[in-house]
Amino acid sequence: MDLKKITFLLIVSFIASFFMRTIGTIFPIIFQNVYVVKAAIAVHTFFIGVQLLFYGYFLREYAAHRQQILRAGSVLAIMGSCFVAFIYIKTFCLVFEIDIIPLSLINHHFDAILPLTSSLLFMLFFGIFKKVQSQEEHRMLDRPTTSAIIGIGIFIVLHVIVLVHFMVFHKFDWLEYMSRNVALGTTPFLVVAALFILYFYIKFYTFLCLYGNKY
Repeated sequence: MDLKKITFLLIVSFIASFFMRTIGTIFPIIFQNVYVVKAAIAVHTFFIGVQLLFYGYFLREYAAHRQQILRAGSVLAIMGSCFVAFIYIKTFCLVFEIDIIPLSLINHHFDAILPLTSSLLFMLFFGIFKKVQSQEEHRMLDRPTTSAIIGIGIFIVLHVIVLVHFMVFHKFDWLEYMSRNVALGTTPFLVVAALFILYFYIKFYTFLCLYGNKY
């Protein structure tokens, strides 16, 4: 396995995860089936795991011999991936009744804060990557990197909404589980944000196909 293969796998799992999330928000009735719920959680968790591998391989294969600031940014992205992975692993264990998560960690404060923290770390990573791009990277990846920054910025706003809702009402809900108006009203923003980020991954995969041996 190398960074190019991991990137391709990330693209496929990204599409599958957000497709299921979008369909589930628009047609919540399908999630009344426990097997559909388990399948969705498994797909989401797999995607997050691949995302963590992507940034790990990015650090090891792509950033290892580059500027120190890019290596530091890669570590921030790995941390962000770990935070999100914790949320999904916790959910996976609850849905599949796997008793390995300490009760002290089953806390909605983590659910409300960690996704926002993760997105902020990803924002720093992409900001750093945009700043240190080589000539070839700038030519092919400048606009996709900006696209990813915009997409993550949208997610930051949505995560802030979830956090504010939690702080005001002392009740945690993901956007898709809030009122029907909120769930449907925020879905277009989720889709747009996901497409902006997906655009970066696709262009980065194309870049690796062309210039991968140079990095």
